[in-house]
Amino acid sequence: MTKNKFIWVVSIFLIAIISFVLLRFTNLNSVPVFVDEAIYVRWSQVMRQEPTLRFLPMSDGKQPLYMWVTIPFLKVFSDPLIAARGLSIASGFGSMLGLVFLTQILFSNPLISALSALLYSVTPFTVFFDRMALADSMLAMFGIWSLWLAILFVKSGKLEHAMFLGYALGCALLTKSPAIFFYFWVVLTIPFFIKRGAGFRDNFLRLSKGLFTALIISQVMKAILILGPNSQMAGTRNLDYMFTFKEVISHPLSPFIGNMKSVLNWIWLLLTPSSIVLYFLSWANKQYRKDIILLTLVSFLPLIALSSVARVFTSRYILFAVYPLIPVFALGLSWLITRKGLLIKLSTAVLIFIPLVISVMYLSKPEQSPLPFDMRNGYYEEWTAGWGNKQIASYLINLENKGEKIVVFTEGYFGTMPDGLQIYLEGHKNITVVGSPPNVSKIPDGLLSSAKTNQNFLVVNKSRNKLTTADLSRLILVEEYPKFVRKDGTREVLQFYKLK
Repeated sequence: MTKNKFIWVVSIFLIAIISFVLLRFTNLNSVPVFVDEAIYVRWSQVMRQEPTLRFLPMSDGKQPLYMWVTIPFLKVFSDPLIAARGLSIASGFGSMLGLVFLTQILFSNPLISALSALLYSVTPFTVFFDRMALADSMLAMFGIWSLWLAILFVKSGKLEHAMFLGYALGCALLTKSPAIFFYFWVVLTIPFFIKRGAGFRDNFLRLSKGLFTALIISQVMKAILILGPNSQMAGTRNLDYMFTFKEVISHPLSPFIGNMKSVLNWIWLLLTPSSIVLYFLSWANKQYRKDIILLTLVSFLPLIALSSVARVFTSRYILFAVYPLIPVFALGLSWLITRKGLLIKLSTAVLIFIPLVISVMYLSKPEQSPLPFDMRNGYYEEWTAGWGNKQIASYLINLENKGEKIVVFTEGYFGTMPDGLQIYLEGHKNITVVGSPPNVSKIPDGLLSSAKTNQNFLVVNKSRNKLTTADLSRLILVEEYPKFVRKDGTREVLQFYKLK
């Protein structure tokens, strides 16, 4: 590597790291607690306090690794949501490193590896979900490391590489069910990188032995789940999110066409048009077309499979599948920046500028940012978005500090309410949070029965507030917390009442 190229590579790596840190940590609370975040953080808090409940997530069919690793972060950060989101940021950094290693083993070019890190750091898709306390960021990290280790093993044939691959696959299986796709990724790498010619038979036997070792290690790690109750729930809950094979055969185009339209929309808005341009530019590198085909298959086969069977489909479910495309985008960008001409240089700047601007908007002006419907609706507009939870918790803690005993009833038993409130009230023994039916048609009996000895409150979303005029007259509206305006002009509001 020449001195000038070395300086370029180091500079791009530094810019990538700085961009990563700034785009992940700035305004980390700009997105309110999301329903699944509230559940995961609450599980982590409960498991931290009660070791016998370390497999609590399995009661809802969720693998527990993300929640296990959240526990140490809760000891470092005072804000539980920031703690869990910090884990996702750490996972994102692990993904960026994995992409660097993957790019280097494929293209053997430090400049392309540096550009891969840069594109990861500024891409809206990665920026948004690295800032959310969801298991998808960790799953994507283990996916990239599994892919890199699979290629490394097939190229080297070393048993230790197969063992590391098994550990990565095992961790992925303990994170989320779609990790099953990573086995297919491993198999896909074999025809692309297996050494042919003399010694093919011995090499094939060595690969078979290593892959069997990786399979055993990963499955033994997954078997840890048997130690907890409800281990069968993971398979049962998966059926809530996808159609069975028999159902897919009976209507093969029904979920597929709609889901693929969503995928294309997510690629356009979250990977941005820049990625599409860079993907096609990458094909100008004739010597790397085999690697482009591999990464395209690795990405698109899960997208097609998920689109065919998904009953519930949101953008974060495909996060792990788009990561392998980032080295391809970096390859296209490297081809572009090595061309001469002012117009080429301006085009390069624009292609990087577009995802960067959108990512900055997520941090500074989320209401104006070009988000897909499912993300804006779920994370900002509906009951799933926990606007006001932290403020209500602060209000209640201030009352507790004055010597008051407090009871709070919320709509719902699970999710944004009451978990989104409980995560901020952990350890406050004089504040009791109780769930109630989602559609509140009357003041909960428990709220009325404890009114003589406590200060009593009710938290409910306006769309689910079915209280009669007589019941409302018994309540004082303390505060309202409006959410983002919906596309039709309506607006959900979280209402915080005090019992008179």
